Amino acid sequence: MSSLSYGYNVRSERLRVMGLHELLAFLLLIAVVCWMIFPRDLSSTLRNARLDAVTFSYMQAWLKAKPNDDELRLLMARELIMLGRFQEAENQLVLIAGHGHFHDGDVGWLRLLKDFHRLMALPPRDRVGTMLEYETVERLNAVDWGALTRPQREEYADMALALNQSEMAAMAYSRIAVQSDTPAQWHEQAAAVHLAHGNYQAAATSYLRAMDARGDYDVRKAYFLSALDVLVAGSLHAQALALAERRERSFIADKEVVYRLMLLAQAGGDMARAQRYAVILLNLPGVEASR
Repeated sequence: MSSLSYGYNVRSERLRVMGLHELLAFLLLIAVVCWMIFPRDLSSTLRNARLDAVTFSYMQAWLKAKPNDDELRLLMARELIMLGRFQEAENQLVLIAGHGHFHDGDVGWLRLLKDFHRLMALPPRDRVGTMLEYETVERLNAVDWGALTRPQREEYADMALALNQSEMAAMAYSRIAVQSDTPAQWHEQAAAVHLAHGNYQAAATSYLRAMDARGDYDVRKAYFLSALDVLVAGSLHAQALALAERRERSFIADKEVVYRLMLLAQAGGDMARAQRYAVILLNLPGVEASR
């Protein structure tokens, strides 16, 4: 039964205001809000969320309810390390180790990370010769390379470099290159580390590896000349000439390279080879005899 009030039908107006489409939209809105407030897998959501103060608070609340969620606890421990809250991070790692869920490698890695960041938090003059520095380097040496993820391997190399473990860092960059889609850049980083520490032969080897990893002629040429340059910089003329002899075939039609090889032979006292390069240079197209 309906009634009339002020000229319209009350029952029909009510039905029109809360029609089927409006009701469905309202229920959908409730469902979305509930999904946002009560996610089906909060742990997974937190692991994939951007870590900020709110997310961190949710982590703490979740771990109180689910203390055996070691994956999330590992993430929380790492975040605590990044925040410089080292003791709290260690407390989390102790809990994880106590659960016996086969996270020894993850715990060991985070303890290395914790010690490294503790060390880096000190003024540079206060780091050298400390027990913390010694323990951090020892932890770094004990790392199982095969168990590391790609990002961890990059972190490992960077930590080794920061700890003045140049050979360890260069080797890490070279090992990363083996499984990288861009190996040349990692070999180049290894070369830079070797060169910075005066290891000219190793730097040249890394430049050659970078050269062999690239197909572009100009890039290969640049790496080849860099390898020669570092050997000359280290007064390793005999090694530079030997390298030139082994690899010259790929560049023997390049005027710039042949000219550099001629100068290299002259500097190394190998006049017969210098003359040979001069003859090749004169016979290359576009090269003037006066050069």
